[in-house]
Formats: sequence, structure tokens, C-alpha cells
Amino acid sequence: MSNQQYKTIVRRVNEEAFSADGDLSVIDEFVAADLVDHTAPPHLQHGNASLKELALIWRRAFPDLKVTVHDIVAEDDLVVIAWSGGGTHLGELMGIPPTGKSGWMSGITFNRVQDGRIVERWGNNDQVGLFIQLGLMPAPAAG
Repeated sequence: MSNQQYKTIVRRVNEEAFSADGDLSVIDEFVAADLVDHTAPPHLQHGNASLKELALIWRRAFPDLKVTVHDIVAEDDLVVIAWSGGGTHLGELMGIPPTGKSGWMSGITFNRVQDGRIVERWGNNDQVGLFIQLGLMPAPAAG
């Protein structure tokens, strides 16, 4: 497969699976059953079913969740995306009760793709910034 095809796969999985109005079936189609996700919480790091559960956790917590891939780079089997996502916190998020507030975060995710399927993921995001927006953490003091 070409780098362009790999880019399309990674974009679709991230934008469709993690957006509330997107199609979760992209995970079954484009994520390996034995996926290793170094970014996910420890209990959700293995398998495409875990990635689907992670997407559902975020979609239930933010029923209007929208994820957008802003930039994407591919070299060989590695596809890197810069993304942002957010919405209104109306459902429980990993034990955190709904705040009713809106928030956004951005991140970067590295995806290893083999034979048309994502097999491994690493990433970093600004979850602290999201928690500040939701009123779950104080903003850092100025100065």
C-alpha cells in the first residue's frame, strides 16, 4: 500500500471512530485485532476491541465530540497525525461526573500501519488543558 492509502486509513480511524457522529466500524476494518496502543489506559492497550471501547468512553462523555486531523505525515509504515477534538462534557468520563462544560484538547499520535491495518499507536495529548477547561483542575498561576 502507498503512504497516501496509509494516511487515509489513519485519518478515517481517528476522525470517524472518535467523533460522535462517526462510524465505529472503521476500527474493525482498519485496526489489527492484536493492536498495541501505548497511549491508552493500561486496561485498554491491547486489541481493536479496546480501541473501540476507548472511543466509546470519549463519545459517551462528549455526545457532540468532534475530532479533526489537522496535519498528517507518512514515511514507510509510520503515520503521524496532529489532531484536536472536543465537545460538551455531558456524560461520565472514566469516573469523572459530567460538568456540562465544553472543552477541547489537541494531540499528536504516531501510528504504525502494516498490510492496511494500524498495528501500534503512541501519542501525547493535552488532557490537563481539557481538565482545566472543564473546571476539574485549577489553571496554573500566572507569572
